Amino acid sequence: MKIKAVCELTELSDRTIRYYIEQELITPNYTENYLGRKTYDFSAKDIDELNNIATLRKFDFSISEIRAIISSPENSKSIIENVKKRIEKAITESEEKLSVLIQLDSDKSYTVSELAEQLTLHSSAIPLPKENHSKNFGKVILSVMKSITTFIIVWLPMFLCIFAFVLGLLDYEYPRINTNPKLYVIIFLFLLPSISVLVMSKLKFAWKRVVKTITLVLCVLSLPFCFIFSLGITSNYSETTDIMNYREFDADCLANKNMFFQKLFPTFAQKSKSVKQPDGSWEDIKLDSHYYYRYLEVMDYTYDIYAEWPLEKDEFYKEVERVKVLFEEYQSEDSEHWDYPVIQKDNYTCLFRHYAYNNEPFTEVTDSYTYFIFAYDETNLKVRYIYCDSLENGADQPYYLQLDW
Repeated sequence: MKIKAVCELTELSDRTIRYYIEQELITPNYTENYLGRKTYDFSAKDIDELNNIATLRKFDFSISEIRAIISSPENSKSIIENVKKRIEKAITESEEKLSVLIQLDSDKSYTVSELAEQLTLHSSAIPLPKENHSKNFGKVILSVMKSITTFIIVWLPMFLCIFAFVLGLLDYEYPRINTNPKLYVIIFLFLLPSISVLVMSKLKFAWKRVVKTITLVLCVLSLPFCFIFSLGITSNYSETTDIMNYREFDADCLANKNMFFQKLFPTFAQKSKSVKQPDGSWEDIKLDSHYYYRYLEVMDYTYDIYAEWPLEKDEFYKEVERVKVLFEEYQSEDSEHWDYPVIQKDNYTCLFRHYAYNNEPFTEVTDSYTYFIFAYDETNLKVRYIYCDSLENGADQPYYLQLDW
């Protein structure tokens, strides 16, 4: 027999019957579906036990006392005596309350404050009524676990996005928000199941249970992707064009570990020079110097590092000779894996060192790439140092292709 029919037969509420089951006063057979909901099937014996429990409850036997009698009938003697004493005490208290109430004027209408004022003198010795049911700690724990699960499935993906943003601001010297719209579309799609769970709780429709189950499964499956893509918003993105930050990189920048980069790029930027004035004093003149550093990492990384400045004639040719010797030194060691073309681009002569399997220089790439470039302009006595490195397989083109040569 189903619980609805049992409620009609025993005149007990659904909540009361389930409470007796939780307290293990009765153990009917049940089946459990994939959502964990139990469907009970009551026998004639179960119904008799419910009626017996209800009868004892009418005579003020507590749940724990009924459970004690069920487990050990010999305990009934002491339990009956306790119940009798409890009822006698309740009768005494009720008689005291009744004697006070009789003294009230039966023809007068009282407000709450007026009634309380009349009863206050006699209420100090009267205890407040006890709660009908003691707390079920198992149920409390289950409720807490459900709340934690709801937080993990529904709120954690959104929390991860906020956390990624804050993490990016704290960990990197030059944080910028990744404005790639594709990334935000992907994040929204993975957050959609979590948002749907929140909206669905406010709606009522016939297939709610099935849709909710599917949505919860999607929430669980989307969690790792929410973590990965949300960190891609800001946590691994840095950019600066301030030459005062020359060679101040993020801790993870591969340039810090690359020996060729360390030898190619000068230790200090040429951002000013001292010029002697007619009066014999010296004045620092700001040079037309440029610097760009970008580090982007979502699934794979991309580095673009660029520096440019003019030099005095002697220093210019001395620097060109230094770099040519450096390129020749490495070409003799690793020409099997790297290409070393020399290309004329407008006024610049460009010395390249790049992986042999990459596209030709100054063409768009479709694969990952690594470029070291030294370019010098003999007309204007300018030098350029460029490092472009990416594993994004052509998704992000080398920075030097954007330069005005």
